[in-house]
Amino acid sequence: MSHATTSELLDEVTRLRRRVGELEQEYRRIDAGAKTPASRGPVGLPANRSDSTHSLLDALPCAVCECDLSGTILLANTTFAELHGYPQFELTNRHYADLVADERDRAAYRTALEQLGVGKISSHTQELVHCRQDGKRISLEVKWQCQRDASDAVTGLLAVVNEVRRTVTGGEQEIDLAGQYFRLVREMILVIDAEQKITLINPHGCRLLEAEESEILGVNWFDHFLPVSNREEVRTLFDQLMRGENRPVEFFENDIQTATGRVKRVAWHNSILRDDADNIIGTLSVGIDITERLEEQQALRESKQIFQQISEHVNEMLWVSSADLQKVYYISPKYEEFWGLTCQSAYDDATLWIERIHPDDRERLMQSMNRKIQGDFSETDFPQFRVVHPDGSFRWLEARSFPVYNEQQEVTRLVGVIDDITQRKRDEDAILKVNEELEERVRQRTSELAWKTAQFSALFENLPDKVLVINHDGEIVNFNGSHRERLFSDVDVSSGKKIWDLLPDEIRLPFTEAIQRVQAERKRESIDYPRTIEGQQHWYRARVQPYLQDEILIIIEDISEQKISEIELNKTHDKLSEAQRLAHIGSWEWDVTDDSLWWSEEVFRIFDLPSDTFRPTYPSFLKTIHPEDRGLLERVVEQSILNDLPYSIEHRIIRPDGEVRYVHERGAVKKDTRGNVISMHGTVQDITERYTAARKTQEYRDILAHASRLAIMGELTAGISHELNQPLTAMANYSSAMKTRIEQGLDVSDLVQRIEALSHRSGDIVRRLKSMAEKRPQELMRFNILDSIRSTLQLIEYELRQKQIDVQLVCESRMLVVYADRVQIEQVLSNLFLNAMDAMSEMPLSRRLTIEVAPAGEFMVRVTVSDTGPGVPDDFVGQLFTPFTTNKQGGLGIGLSLSRSLVEASGGKICYSPKSDSGASFDVFLPCRKMDE
Repeated sequence: MSHATTSELLDEVTRLRRRVGELEQEYRRIDAGAKTPASRGPVGLPANRSDSTHSLLDALPCAVCECDLSGTILLANTTFAELHGYPQFELTNRHYADLVADERDRAAYRTALEQLGVGKISSHTQELVHCRQDGKRISLEVKWQCQRDASDAVTGLLAVVNEVRRTVTGGEQEIDLAGQYFRLVREMILVIDAEQKITLINPHGCRLLEAEESEILGVNWFDHFLPVSNREEVRTLFDQLMRGENRPVEFFENDIQTATGRVKRVAWHNSILRDDADNIIGTLSVGIDITERLEEQQALRESKQIFQQISEHVNEMLWVSSADLQKVYYISPKYEEFWGLTCQSAYDDATLWIERIHPDDRERLMQSMNRKIQGDFSETDFPQFRVVHPDGSFRWLEARSFPVYNEQQEVTRLVGVIDDITQRKRDEDAILKVNEELEERVRQRTSELAWKTAQFSALFENLPDKVLVINHDGEIVNFNGSHRERLFSDVDVSSGKKIWDLLPDEIRLPFTEAIQRVQAERKRESIDYPRTIEGQQHWYRARVQPYLQDEILIIIEDISEQKISEIELNKTHDKLSEAQRLAHIGSWEWDVTDDSLWWSEEVFRIFDLPSDTFRPTYPSFLKTIHPEDRGLLERVVEQSILNDLPYSIEHRIIRPDGEVRYVHERGAVKKDTRGNVISMHGTVQDITERYTAARKTQEYRDILAHASRLAIMGELTAGISHELNQPLTAMANYSSAMKTRIEQGLDVSDLVQRIEALSHRSGDIVRRLKSMAEKRPQELMRFNILDSIRSTLQLIEYELRQKQIDVQLVCESRMLVVYADRVQIEQVLSNLFLNAMDAMSEMPLSRRLTIEVAPAGEFMVRVTVSDTGPGVPDDFVGQLFTPFTTNKQGGLGIGLSLSRSLVEASGGKICYSPKSDSGASFDVFLPCRKMDE
């Protein structure tokens, strides 16, 4: 590297830049050709130029600028700008001759420029005096170098500028500049010898490979810094290059792997190194890290895809055009819906979309867009216009547009969003029509109000009650004059009189205080007072209430009939209280608005609370409820208010002395005219004695059911004995056989299994007998009714065989769950089965017991037990379920009556259904779940 000169390095950089530029142009050409007009960028511009040229120039330690053939500066690096005292952007597009201080030097510069431009010379060095921005003159050495394209045509000029230092020779300066460039350049400079080892690398290359120079020099490039995926392929190409079999690839991209294992993408420019004998001794490569650029390109492509997806799926139309609207760069697919034309037609003819705008709206829309192009955004409303479709229909659209400026603040593009407001326009027209109708209604309503005002005035004069309006001083300002009777005193009512002058002494004080309270608190007051007219006593009620800001309204009505009714009502109330006391039924009313609760005297007696000191409220009422019932009652009341339904519930209360009582409470909701709940009213009845009687009845029923089960077991003794004796006898026989087999040394496992099965069967029979024999209270549970039927049939299996009765169980489902007392239901089934067997015992063959099980509605299961016996006589059907009534010889007459009691205790019912041919049929209906679920 010590023998390299600035010119050689600049030649390498020039070739690399030229090749990068060609490849970028080729990439843009291929990329643009692969996309349709509808998939361009949001402003229709090509991709931004890569900044690799800037990085190359800025990396040079000397001042460098790039000019076109006319001498206009295209690019200038940081050193060049600092040397002349200008910002970089101010040098762009500036003519190089403007920097030359003397006319003589300008002439020499122009001569060199002409010769370089026509290709007479490829490089030229001259000393010039430049003028800085601050006016200071500096002596510079300028080295011009031609830039050529692939066809070797001159396309531009590259100038390397250095201050003239007379103490340093030109050769030493070139060497020094080359060394500085090698150290400071921002590209990796790499030399690989024929043995694939790295012999030279600059500091930027070490940073790129993430290793020290000592760790890189002398190592194999391919083994250490190429990924396994492309290592051997690139190594083979390098070996062929060293042997001279292939020409070097001037520019290519591939992945490298740094010392830390990271993979980067690098763009390479390669040249062959030869010795004096023209033998290939290695390669010199300049590499640019393009990883970030590729990521940016990928991000740009993703951004384009995202924009395309958004523009194609939003309800608005997006468009981009030139500033003069003569070219469309992008238009979203909504254009075809809004304009009724294809998107391609807009690209082919940029004025076609303007021609489709309604003539009455076109000029106004174009004026609005021109104002925005000129930077005038004072218009706050978005222009609305119509587009006429080819079929003659039109759409209303609303446009929002704004200009796009370049660095010179010139408008280069117009971008816009268009909404379809056709439906909104239709809605606005409909609203206008509705407004007109409303205005007409207002006019009609005003006329009606005037008429009603006259009616109200006439009504005011003819009200049955006396109405007075007084001011804050007590003066009468208005009154209805249709009544001449003396409501206060013998003085006539007239405007201007004081209300105090009309009041008798006995009511003057309470009347005055009521008026003062209404004036102060603006709340309604009511006063009842008597007056004797012509020897007969009359009662009046004066309602005092606020009226206008400084006025009070007094309404006086004759309540004589009401007073008489109240007296009669009090008498009726006394009678009702006595009736409630005798029936233990009290009444109550709950005002929901203020949470007050009214109880009759009987309610106080039921709760054992003093009526003179205890003030009932809903919270205090809840405290008297048994804790276990309180939550249920609250939910019932809430549901009643919510659904406007009456309720009926039984619950427990706790008296102050700790006594628990049972009550039956009913309630209903009362609403006002607007449908708002204002109160609840109902009754409460003490049912403690009835509950105690029901509990004793249940206990007696359980005792009777237990006795009945014992009676049934007595009837089934023979069959049960047979059922137990059969497996026990078999078990004894199997035990003897086991003894014999064991003595013979034979296997007895099959006999053990048979004995185990028979023991289980015997155990099941014993458990069922124990369950029926136990004395127990009612226990509701969920169980499969089919299992209970089969279990009951097994207990009477012996009797069924003895009497040659065929059993047929009909059910479409294997699982029908009921909610009842299982033991009591099996007792009912046993009773029905035994009655059927007894009825068929004297019948000739065939005898058949049919049991049908099926759902009965949504909440019940029906079990039908039918026989082929003689049936029930018609005159006895009405007495079937009457206790101690039977038509069976030796019967007690309690089986069916007890069965009905047990079924109803579980929430079901039992009934008799005569058969059309012969026999009897009983239907048992059982609930599927708990009734309050």
